[in-house]
Amino acid sequence: MVYRHTDVQLSFESFDCGLGTSLSPDNEWVKLASLIPWQKLDEAYQSVFNKSADEVREKLEAIVPGAHVLITDATAVPIKIQFPQDASLLNKARLNLEEMVFKMAQGLQVAIPRTYKRLAKATWTEYSRHPGRQAKARRKQIKAQLQYIRRDLRYVDELLSQGGEAHLTEWQINRLAVVRKVYDQQKYMYDNKTHSVPDRIVSLSQPYIHPIVRGKAKARVEFGAKIDCSILDGVIDVERFDFESFNESTDLAATLDHCWDTLGQYPDEVLADTLYRTRANIALCKELGIKLSGPKLGRRPKHVDAKQRKLDTDAENRRGAIERKFAFLKGSLGLDLVNTRTAESLVVEVDSAIVLANLMLLLGIFSIPISVITHRAGKTYQINYKVITERPKSAA
Repeated sequence: MVYRHTDVQLSFESFDCGLGTSLSPDNEWVKLASLIPWQKLDEAYQSVFNKSADEVREKLEAIVPGAHVLITDATAVPIKIQFPQDASLLNKARLNLEEMVFKMAQGLQVAIPRTYKRLAKATWTEYSRHPGRQAKARRKQIKAQLQYIRRDLRYVDELLSQGGEAHLTEWQINRLAVVRKVYDQQKYMYDNKTHSVPDRIVSLSQPYIHPIVRGKAKARVEFGAKIDCSILDGVIDVERFDFESFNESTDLAATLDHCWDTLGQYPDEVLADTLYRTRANIALCKELGIKLSGPKLGRRPKHVDAKQRKLDTDAENRRGAIERKFAFLKGSLGLDLVNTRTAESLVVEVDSAIVLANLMLLLGIFSIPISVITHRAGKTYQINYKVITERPKSAA
């Protein structure tokens, strides 16, 4: 550590250290000390150490605590899709099947089966013109669409048995598999008068998207992916990515193993919400010597010790760092509503946002000119932070 020079520093002669007259001006050591250019030596010594090195250390100590603290939580990454409605989903499936039937019949040079598509279109048009439709009318429309789809699927199977698959595109073959699953799900929900089914498909073009029940004030159900994230020493990382809803508390053991693989040791403390404080996780942390901060399980006592209340509040405030990171990912980096068409592109979007969030952390620590060049989808992107680029002088 470099000690800075202060103007109020005591002189060597002002110390009364019991040496008597040994520090008199006639003393040889005092004469020699007065000849040495202490100020210039101090300046030369200070120049060896860059002042920004101390600033980086101070920023690191402010951002990264001395102990390794792991913060973990999960959030949803919603995708921009049309709000799913059972009747409209079945209507699109019917239109796809009618196109397949027509194309296979033409390719096989056989008579085109009667699909009653004019009647089906009129039925749908009459239903769609009344936005304030009641549950009874909606159920009646779903029944009609299911009947049309069942008839069309029978025609499709007959034409496929005659070799009609050779006249379908790969896209249509994949869409046919999705339509079959949609029909089975909608038929099950109609027969059992329910709106829930495992792996429910809400989009024909994006069948991997399923409802994720979040229970938030903004939206009770979101459509997209769910990610389980952790923050260790200020760096955010994705622990799990899934299109199915899951209980993130079951991932704590894998998150701790990931920390071991990264640091070679387990964290000193884990900050998580009450969902993670299961008996299994508490026992695991106790076995590994990890402090799992938060309130105890069971009913909260009427009188809580002031010291314990302060500790719980402090842990919750520190856990809020991951909530602020989620707000940054969704607000500034566009993960609040991702407009992608494939599952792979959504993974890339999430990964890019995580990298940028960590890059912003490094930029904030070092505060030096940095230029980042990346290539993606045949394009080159350059990010300049405090980089001065030469501009051509304009003609006079």
